[in-house]
Amino acid sequence: SSSSSSSSSSSPSTSRREVVSNYNNAILRSISRRGGGALHTTSTVDEGVVVSVVPTTVIEGMRPGTSGLRKKVEVWMGENYVENFIQSLIDTAVDANGGKMLDTIVVAGDGRYYNNEAIQTIARLLAANGIKNIWIPQSGIMSTPAVSAVIRRRTSDGTGNDGDGVAQGGIVLTASHNPGGPGEDFGIKYNEGLGQPAGEEFTEALYEKTLKLSEYKTLDNSEDIDLDAPAGTEYQLTPTSTVTIIDPY
Repeated sequence: SSSSSSSSSSSPSTSRREVVSNYNNAILRSISRRGGGALHTTSTVDEGVVVSVVPTTVIEGMRPGTSGLRKKVEVWMGENYVENFIQSLIDTAVDANGGKMLDTIVVAGDGRYYNNEAIQTIARLLAANGIKNIWIPQSGIMSTPAVSAVIRRRTSDGTGNDGDGVAQGGIVLTASHNPGGPGEDFGIKYNEGLGQPAGEEFTEALYEKTLKLSEYKTLDNSEDIDLDAPAGTEYQLTPTSTVTIIDPY
């Protein structure tokens, strides 16, 4: 699915904002605690973080191929491109989950060019949409088979066997064997609740969502996540949404 597309999105108008946190503390506090033999660091929500509902316009050409969408990286870097695709993906996953927001999602990539920037954008969209637990491997890098294993096996405390996993899906940033870098390929795939690549029914529904999308949700005034933080570090993006850095191995 390596066709190119042109972004027809226009500059968004002023966002409709809903205040998420209005704490009296004006600084970001870090609380370190020892537990389970590993260092856990939790950051509280920064004052002024808000959920923004951002108007957007349809971007043509987002039909996924095998479980995801592959384009030149400069296409993904275009205005609202990642945002439109991920919002459509979230909406599709909610429909597939009986209309209920997903609880836990893994976000990881193969480390190619634009990996970390896309992860920051995706985490904000997931949190703004109400996903409670966002698991990101240290440095943002994890192989596609490992993402599948995390979905199938990982419990909230980091243990588990096949079938014990609590994640309901995984967003994988990869263009498979295609080269990465400026002028080269970038892609986003989705793995469903058993760790399997999204099937055609899911990807076609996702494509239909992209053709009707008029807005997406994201966080404003949210600090970037330190992707190189130790495994076990937690970032409280909203009062109800937490990013956890997990062991990539």
